[in-house]
Amino acid sequence: MSELEDLKKAYEILGLPEDATREQVENRYFILMKRARSEKSRSGEDDEENQGLDLSEINRAYNLVLGIESEKISTVEKPTKTAHFFHYYKFHVIIGLVLVLLAGYFIKEGIDKRREAANTPPANLSVSVFGNFYFADMEALEQNMLTLIPDWKRIKTTLVFVPTEIKSQQDMAMQQKSILMLMTEKSELYITDKKNFESLTVQGAFIRLDDFAKATGMTLPQDKVRTAKAEEDTEDHPYGIDIAGNPIFQGIELSGESPIIAIRASEEKWDDTRKLLEKLIQTTP
Repeated sequence: MSELEDLKKAYEILGLPEDATREQVENRYFILMKRARSEKSRSGEDDEENQGLDLSEINRAYNLVLGIESEKISTVEKPTKTAHFFHYYKFHVIIGLVLVLLAGYFIKEGIDKRREAANTPPANLSVSVFGNFYFADMEALEQNMLTLIPDWKRIKTTLVFVPTEIKSQQDMAMQQKSILMLMTEKSELYITDKKNFESLTVQGAFIRLDDFAKATGMTLPQDKVRTAKAEEDTEDHPYGIDIAGNPIFQGIELSGESPIIAIRASEEKWDDTRKLLEKLIQTTP
């Protein structure tokens, strides 16, 4: 009998078509072996004549088909160790690569920030724009303020948008963010709209201008002073200065709000705070 005929006979013994896959061959083999052992245990160990399935014949058929299949795989698509590794661990590899890339990105970002910080001069003062000023350009504001005091190198500016009304989840999130920033980041000066000026004053965020003027010798522009009442106050006191129309807001979107500037600086920053405030008062029409 030729090799081809042997192979055909082997498929017949296993009860499979000649185009059966390796997985089908293995599954069929284990089914037949289990069935053969079951028949043998029922008929008795020595009663070979009544056994319907021949274990040795099944084994020979399986080995013959498996040998052919193995040969096909080895000549056509035998996987290498590397391919085998990637087949079973491809997701681990992908996740590992992603983590490596992310780690590299954050390391680079950290290095870039440290380099930027090293090359950035310390701020002479910090100013927070806090209120309904969604599109305010902080870089332009900083440059405009620096023109008032040319010997200063930098004024740190921060925008904290506070919606006037809560109409969506995004508005709620922005309001919560503004509260968090007010608690964690303390600027020396705050430029606010009227609503937030009054709200922050009630919370005790700002320094009374009359106390500041008395300590620093600054003269307050009475026509531009804005009063409010903190929680511990029994009456209104000066807490802010109206600086609407000042050239520092040229090219900056203020959403139609009238900006009021108030002080939150610690005493060691009062000299620089006074210097900038006086320039703002002088240049406000």
